[in-house]
Amino acid sequence: METLTDRDFYPEWHEALVLLNRDLAATEPDAEPFALLLDEYGVYVGFPSWGAQGNPLPEQPEAGLHEVADAAQESAMEHLWRVWPVCPEHGLGVHARTEGGQVLWWCAGRGPAQGHGTPVGTFEARRTMSRRASKRRQGKSGETPS
Repeated sequence: METLTDRDFYPEWHEALVLLNRDLAATEPDAEPFALLLDEYGVYVGFPSWGAQGNPLPEQPEAGLHEVADAAQESAMEHLWRVWPVCPEHGLGVHARTEGGQVLWWCAGRGPAQGHGTPVGTFEARRTMSRRASKRRQGKSGETPS
């Protein structure tokens, strides 16, 4: 796959990658940045050294941040072999959702922050985990997680 660097080709996809790479750097600091990858079947979101997973992006003017986020998430999970991104409050995987004209990473977790979203591109580097996961970890080791 060839890395697509021409920002004139679907500039909104390149703008979406800026936001997604911000979230990726905050949550997976050792991961290489997402890129648009081109092959004979279309344009994908993936990692230049690894490739991409899933379907090509739809070549439509309305294909924007939501579609790019879905594609990035699919490639990231296949490449990292774990859920990405994860809600720092609940420790659950999130998914892209458009609400009120804004694309969010949406968590369906329960509790005080039940059903909440974080705008794509605003994840912060956090080392928090859900209270339930923290209690399980404490129970196994007998010590408080750091």
